[in-house]
Amino acid sequence: MKYIPTFMSMKTNITHNNCTSAQEVDMPYCEGSCNTYTMYSKEAAVMQHSCSCCKETCFSNRTVDLVCPNGDTVPYTYMYVEECGCTNTECTAAAGQHIRRKRSFTLL
Repeated sequence: MKYIPTFMSMKTNITHNNCTSAQEVDMPYCEGSCNTYTMYSKEAAVMQHSCSCCKETCFSNRTVDLVCPNGDTVPYTYMYVEECGCTNTECTAAAGQHIRRKRSFTLL
């Protein structure tokens, strides 16, 4: 069975460095499941994994003006999703294997 991601869109204000868009902007995104499976191969005597991710396949850069608290207007460029699709990706450790996580620290 093959799955097709859905192209979604929402309206939102963009804020960056305390400056905000005067109007909401259209912000498309991708959502959905793709064909991913784990299957035992008797020929290879191992589990075979196939993984794919829902991801943007085409995007463009868009620029919007942001208004700052001091009244200045500054341009801000963001990625605008135009198409979604399933792309192959590397599968992570198989179920049942211990996954060691790295610790991350935030300096204040």
